Amino acid sequence: MPVTPLHIVFIWPFLRILRKDRIFLITGAMIPDLEIPLMNLAGFEIPRGIAHSIIGALTVDGFAAILTGMIIYRSKYLKKVLEINDYVSGSWLRIWLISSIGALTHISIDFLHHSYNPILWPILMEYYIGPLVYLMNYELATFSVHVFSIISLLSILIYSSSRMRTSFWKLISSYKNLYRALAEPNF
Repeated sequence: MPVTPLHIVFIWPFLRILRKDRIFLITGAMIPDLEIPLMNLAGFEIPRGIAHSIIGALTVDGFAAILTGMIIYRSKYLKKVLEINDYVSGSWLRIWLISSIGALTHISIDFLHHSYNPILWPILMEYYIGPLVYLMNYELATFSVHVFSIISLLSILIYSSSRMRTSFWKLISSYKNLYRALAEPNF
């Protein structure tokens, strides 16, 4: 996994297209990693299970992302601090689909550079090795994906600061501007 918030760079182009329900795509892209600390606490050696599978992305992750998104929308504090302009479309099917797409994006990126991917759980209870791990080794594959993610994030922030007509430092020092650049990039 690139550090969980870095998963936003992989969905950012979709965020520029979406006008509604963006927060569900964002929460969907990050929610699968919630299982890692939970599985560690439960004593599992390999902390990847249902949330990192295709079926999990369409079920558990999708619904957890919806719940998380609804909590964000109902938080007066977050709406005020971030000046959230996004709104819920009202279509539960659309919200579920967007949340699941975010989760599928997450597990697809993780699949590239992990050697323990339960992609087909529970149909096949096996862990699969990602293609970058075959080409490199685990450490180099993970490092490469993280470097790519960080370069992508910096590129997005530089582009956003230009489009928002603000300095890079003002952009990253303001929660509101950073949220706008990453989550609501229609400027």
